[in-house]
Amino acid sequence: MRFGFVIIAVAWGAIGHAEAQSAERAPGTELVGTQAKQWSVGPEWASSKPMHLRELRGRVVVVRFWTDTCPYCAASLPAMQRLAEELANEPVTFVGVYHSKPLGSEKPWTVAVTRAKELGVKFPITYDHKWRTVRKWWLDGRQGVATSATFVIDPRGTIVFVHPGPVFYPSDDHADTRPNADYQAIHAAIRAALPNDVKRRDTKTSIKHSGAHR
Repeated sequence: MRFGFVIIAVAWGAIGHAEAQSAERAPGTELVGTQAKQWSVGPEWASSKPMHLRELRGRVVVVRFWTDTCPYCAASLPAMQRLAEELANEPVTFVGVYHSKPLGSEKPWTVAVTRAKELGVKFPITYDHKWRTVRKWWLDGRQGVATSATFVIDPRGTIVFVHPGPVFYPSDDHADTRPNADYQAIHAAIRAALPNDVKRRDTKTSIKHSGAHR
């Protein structure tokens, strides 16, 4: 009987471990490795002419869904601008996709443009009317997730990283461990998605600079 009890206990332990691992999977993990769907945005754009995702093949694309009343977006968009400035010389395109809250409100485009300027955003932004793209990319089939998700897409159009929201930013404050870790994860995902020739160039530059300081 004792032997049978041990088997049952081990079995239940294995089931519990599997359930815990499943629960720990962040929303959006299942999208990694799939092709990003074409966005249905605009016609409004700021800081760029209208763009189509298919036209950005060969570049890493970082998409953040955001809105003007979101405090998490107010913290994350400046962090995204920081990434855009750091990677300004790399083949990376950042896009902020605005959706008006609540759904159906359809605020004037000037609201999004003004808020983006207040947050120091200089990368392209566009309007996701009626939440067409945020629903197609993210919300459909999910419950209880933030709308403010971020996607990193590689030069072949494949999703390589999904941040389910709601916030990320760099910080040395221990209280901001999670937002900082998420910021670093997005930064690393962008770097890893760069074309191989760019990564080789950056490696050579790093080695050259390291040798110069010896």
